[in-house]
Amino acid sequence: MSSVDGRLLPGRWTAPFDGTNPSELFKEYAAIGKSLGADAWMFGKATTREAFPYKFMPKGEPVGESGKVFMGNRTSSRLFIIIDPDADIFFTADQLRGDNILVILGINATTDYLSALEEKGISYLVVDDTGNLRNVFTLVKHYFKVEAISLQGGGIIDGAMLAQGLINELSLVIYPGIDGLSTAPSIFEYLGNSEEHPADGQALELISIEQKPHGIVWLRYKFHNLPE
Repeated sequence: MSSVDGRLLPGRWTAPFDGTNPSELFKEYAAIGKSLGADAWMFGKATTREAFPYKFMPKGEPVGESGKVFMGNRTSSRLFIIIDPDADIFFTADQLRGDNILVILGINATTDYLSALEEKGISYLVVDDTGNLRNVFTLVKHYFKVEAISLQGGGIIDGAMLAQGLINELSLVIYPGIDGLSTAPSIFEYLGNSEEHPADGQALELISIEQKPHGIVWLRYKFHNLPE
């Protein structure tokens, strides 16, 4: 969900013209997300920090090898996935918004951090390179039987997915408000230099457009790979 100028920080958006509480619009967004029928959904780390703001202070040694998998509690039909390269999110529960958590970690994750996740029943997967998203999701599919993921931002993880050609559909919910600040994060925030073009070789086909309550507009685009 973004403002009409493509910005991602809801606290900065202008209010609905008729005095509707913005929370009612966010409920529409959540309902749309669930309607997509994905096996899992995910945030980037910065967005997850809003739910779990405290840092874990590691004391153990780095695990040092990839391939370690822990199957934690699984009572929800969907998983919430978070990639945490620093292995320092202090989780206070094994669920986010009612869905069990799966954490993707690098080999720098410490043994005491893994133990803390296990004690809370939080699933994890240790990989060589958390930035190699194609490999990450191949392993997630293999171990956790996840076929489709609803990526819900922020802009940095969106940009990384775009650059690696891992998006097959863009479901864009437009909130009827404006941010206006040039430095506010946008839908895709690829961390590259000005010579890079993270969307190269990809094109969008409009699948549908739908007006939702409260002035919300829902756009869906299919990604196509262009011939080289």
